[in-house]
Amino acid sequence: MLYRHILTLALVIGCCSIKANANELAVEFSGFASLAVTYSDDPDIGFRSNYLNARHTGWSLKRDSILGGQANISLAEDWDSVVQFVLQDREQSSFDNYLELAFLRYRPSRNWAVRVGRMNSDLYLLSEYPYVSYAYLWARPPHEYYAFASTAGHYDGIDVEYNRDVNDGFLRIKLAGGQTTPKLGAGDEEFAVTFNDLFTLSAVYLKDAWTLRASTSQANISKLESVPFTYLINGLNATPASLWSQAAEFSRGLDSQDHEITYTAIGLAYDDSDWLIQAEIGTAHSSWLLGPTNMTGYLSVGYRVNDLTYYAGFSAAENKNKPPQINVPELPESLPVEIRMATLQLIAGTERALQRSIVDQYSVNLGAKWYYSDKIIFKAQVDHFVIEPIGGGLWDIDMQSDITSRHHVNLLSISSSMVF
Repeated sequence: MLYRHILTLALVIGCCSIKANANELAVEFSGFASLAVTYSDDPDIGFRSNYLNARHTGWSLKRDSILGGQANISLAEDWDSVVQFVLQDREQSSFDNYLELAFLRYRPSRNWAVRVGRMNSDLYLLSEYPYVSYAYLWARPPHEYYAFASTAGHYDGIDVEYNRDVNDGFLRIKLAGGQTTPKLGAGDEEFAVTFNDLFTLSAVYLKDAWTLRASTSQANISKLESVPFTYLINGLNATPASLWSQAAEFSRGLDSQDHEITYTAIGLAYDDSDWLIQAEIGTAHSSWLLGPTNMTGYLSVGYRVNDLTYYAGFSAAENKNKPPQINVPELPESLPVEIRMATLQLIAGTERALQRSIVDQYSVNLGAKWYYSDKIIFKAQVDHFVIEPIGGGLWDIDMQSDITSRHHVNLLSISSSMVF
């Protein structure tokens, strides 16, 4: 609520500034798009590029195809605004899932800027253009690393930026606060989680061919919107300790209340017009059982030959905590059959929920990017994914599949991207 009041106040001030400087109002439109055909070779495992998107198996034109539009609005000498919509194959078709940016910015001086509204999270090297395929090498940002980014790709709030020249380079420091409620993919059910009191501190330094970014973020997990998980948590709360002593423990762990998540990341990129080397590593810590502690990272190397850039990469996501151990109790023989079956189903449902939230996988990719023109590029990429046992949290694995076994998935992607 606080952030809405801040936004309202900023809009009032901005409107006053517009009225006083109406002759400076200017609007510039731009856009980006990708048309991609992809094929995955495992019919029982659905691939989604991030937590927001729908899952698909086999051939698909939807996985990585995208259309985006942006309006840059110059309001007055020190005021401007940006609005960006992104159309992609979201699991939940809500307005909130398509509005990527909508902020008002005030620049009181050359070195300072303040933004209010919906903004990019500034946690990653690609934070400012994660959907503009033209701007980066791959068919999609590295899956193991950037799939997590979708849960906090943008937020509603305020940030303050300071920038200056340092040692022949450029330094930018940003402090941000706000909240976000991503509406995520979870089979056919709606699933949304609210992160309140989200605070981020980030720094970027650019010098010659180098870009270094470091960031840290903290948020409170305040609300979980999911019918299946609500039923599960209610069932755990209603289960007496005499039937299953772990019920209360798992209820607290699955419930969204009283949990905090912290995230720290560092990224480094090198681009000297011939070589393009990029790497990021991040770690998340949380006591929430649906968002377990993990470490993610990738390394990508590209080499330009005229209009072609050949590249290869490795990325990984590893769960850092052992899955919680579920102890199946010995139920009394005198227990009614209905209660016995309901208790065993509850235990099985809890175990399934815990196992399917864990991410433990790695992948390698090979590809090429062809700069056809200043506005159009083509890409071809092959990925090989290895999903470790009980590690398919980024995938939609068929309920009949054995998630305790290792899975291998190959993915072919051919795409064309443009900016306009």
